[in-house]
Amino acid sequence: MTDEQTDAPEGAHWDAAFAQTLLGKTLLMNLTFLDDDGEVTERQQFFGVVIDATEDEGIVLDLLGEHDGDTYTLPPQTSAIHAAEPGVTSLAGDKPDFVANWIIHGLPDVPDAANDDDEA
Repeated sequence: MTDEQTDAPEGAHWDAAFAQTLLGKTLLMNLTFLDDDGEVTERQQFFGVVIDATEDEGIVLDLLGEHDGDTYTLPPQTSAIHAAEPGVTSLAGDKPDFVANWIIHGLPDVPDAANDDDEA
């Protein structure tokens, strides 16, 4: 596990060198959805292995657990990803290498086959 993130210039959201270190690592993604008033409407958690990470396409996870076999693409924003602290686990007890927390204003989009690029 890599405990350090390359420091990107302030305001930069993509660090290509750091993105390459994510490949093959596990990532725990926590999503919090807010309504128009800023109230929490839903929380979701996904766990997967990073299989691709490019500034053009974003960070692609091969999901594990409940969504095993699906993929989910995160925006190309490495600044939101940090090394997991000791003791951090997913709801299912998985121990990730990295963690990303996102706050989203709007309706949730659950990973499913529609999010897979290889589906026709």
